Amino acid sequence: MENKTDNACKTGLKKRFTKNAFCLPKGIAGRFGGQLMAIDRVLPAWILGLLEIKSSDAILEIGCGPGVGVELAAAIVEKRIVGVDPSETMLGMARKRNRKAIEAGKVEFLKGTANHLPFNSASFDAAFTINSLHLWSNPVRGLREVKRTLRKGGRIAVGISRFSHASPDKFGDYLIEAGFGDIHAHTHERGTCVTGKSLE
Repeated sequence: MENKTDNACKTGLKKRFTKNAFCLPKGIAGRFGGQLMAIDRVLPAWILGLLEIKSSDAILEIGCGPGVGVELAAAIVEKRIVGVDPSETMLGMARKRNRKAIEAGKVEFLKGTANHLPFNSASFDAAFTINSLHLWSNPVRGLREVKRTLRKGGRIAVGISRFSHASPDKFGDYLIEAGFGDIHAHTHERGTCVTGKSLE
């Protein structure tokens, strides 16, 4: 019969695995998590569609993970696409996945978080984040920083998979508090996405 110590150890191991695989991926668990993240191409494709991406747009993805969203955006966009992620493991996977686009000077990946984006103001036409906002230390502060990097009229999409443990219920409120307008919630069999615009 298992005792409390056994249960505590199992719970601790589960939390550590989840953190290393999905929250701040690293090591073997991080690579495994990245492979799982890369399976779903439907959700990021749907979210990019909601952003109404044009070939002339400059795009930013925050929490780019293994780079699937950037890869899909690169099939549409002719200009600059940048992915930002705090995980070296995810950045390595993303760079490998997008090697040709990187060599062509179209795609770039940088280590960082939403709170401190290394870009000039009004650098991008659209930004998106998927399965990431609930992990930000301060979602509103991060979204304000994203807004700073967007041009007037720039679009943002905040998406989350239906398989995530996190709830999208506050996404719209976060976007409004960060200064975005024209807020709309969208649902899909794969998840939820809230879109908005930088109106000033």
